[in-house]
Amino acid sequence: MDRALPPARRRWHAPALAVAFLAAAAAIAWARAPRLAVATSPQLATVRAGMFRDEVALRARVEPLRSVQLDAAEAGRVEEVLAHDGDHVAAGAPLYRLQSADQEQLLMQRSSEVAQQMANVSVERTAQAASLAQNRRELAHLQAAAQQAESDWRRQQQLADAGFVAPAAVEQSARNRQLAERLLGQAEADQRAEAAIREQSISQMSDAVRGLRRGLQLLERTRDRLLQRAPLAGILSGFELQLGASVRPGDRLGRIDDPSGGVQLVADVDEYWLPRLRAGQAVTSDAGDLVLAQALPQVQAGKVRVLLRWPAGRSPASLRAGQAVDVRLQLSAPSAALLLPEGPGVQSRVYVRQGGTLHRRDAKLGRRASGLVEVLGGLQAGDDVLISQAPADDEILALP
Repeated sequence: MDRALPPARRRWHAPALAVAFLAAAAAIAWARAPRLAVATSPQLATVRAGMFRDEVALRARVEPLRSVQLDAAEAGRVEEVLAHDGDHVAAGAPLYRLQSADQEQLLMQRSSEVAQQMANVSVERTAQAASLAQNRRELAHLQAAAQQAESDWRRQQQLADAGFVAPAAVEQSARNRQLAERLLGQAEADQRAEAAIREQSISQMSDAVRGLRRGLQLLERTRDRLLQRAPLAGILSGFELQLGASVRPGDRLGRIDDPSGGVQLVADVDEYWLPRLRAGQAVTSDAGDLVLAQALPQVQAGKVRVLLRWPAGRSPASLRAGQAVDVRLQLSAPSAALLLPEGPGVQSRVYVRQGGTLHRRDAKLGRRASGLVEVLGGLQAGDDVLISQAPADDEILALP
């Protein structure tokens, strides 16, 4: 009997299965093969030859060469403001007046102390005068008594020599004369001692009065300082004092700039550059060429303050205090070098483009300034270098 044959289209199954098998094997082999890390969004820069300018870009501000800070010397409440910010004031011109209740109370207290002490001195001098008068009267009586005793003794002596009185009467008159002389001498000594003590007391009280008067004069001068005057002629800057404001000693109230003294530039430099800062280094700016006059040694918040001045004081007349100026501080003379823009990927080992991949290479780098890095070795002009951060630390990276 006849048998049915399979359809002819089944003959194509074998080639299709072979192709599928080969594709699967290729996929497995690709999956097992090592993959390259891809540098997504790479930033490439070309090494080029040029002039390396060893300089630092700074933002400087204009400050006057000659200025005086206005600091409060006394405490008080602002009673009157006599000048305003930006005014041109003359030397000695009044700026503001303070009112201090404590100063007034202390002044009244010291004045009362001086008056009381002067009254005490007057009372003591009056008592001294009365005592001297009383002493003079007492001495007069004692002197008269001594003279009377002397006369009685002489008379009794004469009568005794004539035989009219007994010797006992003469002895009694002699004792009376000695007593009168002793009382007179003792009174004179006591009065001298009392006068010396009173004079010393009055002298000490007078010294105390003079000391109180000096203190009172100092307080009066302190009250005079409640009216602040300009120490020199110039332009009042940063002066924003308001009526009724409380002021304490040492408060910074503003400053006076002398426009005739010229201006200078002041900039803050990162402390990294401190060892390379030298007086006399050249500085360029749109306002003319300057020199580094001084680098202040104190470091604050990682910054060093430098003073930049024009040679021979020839500062532009158009600059005003507080104005900002872009400057470039030249640390050394320009020199020919291979240059590469600075970036996080510019380290001792860099990635250089070779076709569609990046290959790691050792490089010798030098100074960095103004966004450029000096290439000393390992790279050539025309090399494309990855300056952005590398995604991995592999020898080869793939480009997207």
